[in-house]
Amino acid sequence: MAGNVADLVVGEIIEIKYRVPRPVADEHAGALFCDRWITAEIIHRDEDALPMARLADGQLTDIRAYMTWRRIGINAANDASRTGG
Repeated sequence: MAGNVADLVVGEIIEIKYRVPRPVADEHAGALFCDRWITAEIIHRDEDALPMARLADGQLTDIRAYMTWRRIGINAANDASRTGG
C-alpha cells in the first residue's frame, strides 16, 4: 500500500491490485491467478466513511484498509476546482 486510506482525497488517481483468475485452456489444470492493477479515481471522501473510487471500467468500490493500492497522480480538473484555479 502507498499510504493510509485516510490520506486519499477526491480527484486522486490510484491503482488497485486485484488477483484475478487467469484463463486456462485445460479445465483440469486448476485455477491459476495473476495480479492486475486497475486504475481508479477517488470520487467521494467523508471523515467517517471509507473513500469511494470509480474504477476504469465504471464500477464503484470502497477503498478498504486491506487493499493493496498505489498513488498515480491527481485529476487536473478536480485539483484546479479545489484550489480555485
